[in-house]
Amino acid sequence: MCAAASADTSGKKRSDEANSSWRSSPVSRLRQLNSQLWAVDSLNVAPAFYLCGATFCVFATLSVFLEVYVVSSAGTQLGIFAIGSYVVFSSYFVMDYYMARLSTSYNAIPDDKKFYVLSNLVKSGVLLAYSPICIKLLYLTLAHGEWSTPRIRNMGVLYAIPDFVSLLLVKRMSMSTKVHHVCVVLFMLVNLFVEYEQESVGRALVVYAIFSTFAYLVNLLLASRFLAISARLSLAMSALALVVYGACLGINWTWQLAFLGRLWMRDHTSLPLYVYMALISMVVYDDIVLIKWLWANVVRKLGAAHSKPD
Repeated sequence: MCAAASADTSGKKRSDEANSSWRSSPVSRLRQLNSQLWAVDSLNVAPAFYLCGATFCVFATLSVFLEVYVVSSAGTQLGIFAIGSYVVFSSYFVMDYYMARLSTSYNAIPDDKKFYVLSNLVKSGVLLAYSPICIKLLYLTLAHGEWSTPRIRNMGVLYAIPDFVSLLLVKRMSMSTKVHHVCVVLFMLVNLFVEYEQESVGRALVVYAIFSTFAYLVNLLLASRFLAISARLSLAMSALALVVYGACLGINWTWQLAFLGRLWMRDHTSLPLYVYMALISMVVYDDIVLIKWLWANVVRKLGAAHSKPD
């Protein structure tokens, strides 16, 4: 009885210290990423993945529906954005409700950090659902030159939904991430008025967004810091996320430089080109911060694995 009371007091003290530490820490994204679980227990894996899987199924169905029944009206696409945003917005509270009842460790996480975990679980499921269609879209555009405006607009609307909802619900977010999400939403609105059959800077935005879709493993990795997974699995996920994300950035940035360079040579005074470069540079900065953290995370986990006694 005394031991249980002592453990309860100790757990409360750790949670209070975690809350205090989080409130006093800088809002730098790199510092947020490097902080270590806020001294709370790991989340139960099963409830987290069940809810993530449900999100995947919903948005996989939606993306396939839009692929088969291509929506071409901008008004209808904004309607899809509104409905999708409502679904994701509601899913945060549904997931929070069930996680609070299925996972005692979820309740130990500071309240202002819970939606951060949920946002990464939701986004990983959503991006994974979009990936097959994005692969097809990338192949059609770059290999066959088929720049279908309705199809691209549909995917642009779907891609912006989780970022938009995160802006509304996630309180603890670094400035670089907020700017990233705002840029995504602005790009989504511009996307509704671009005709992609004509070569323009809009095509660069499409390619950047498609490669960003393949980063679903990074979001799952960020959420997995709170999941009770083995050290080996965590290391494997970290290494795979670094390789996939690094490769996507490398290919994407190489294509962007070549394409934007060609547009600049054609017209030095193109205002849309300069606006795009200014806005995308903010997204690039956030990507650089994240790839640095992924590298440091892998190095740290490898060091811990080598120093661990046999």
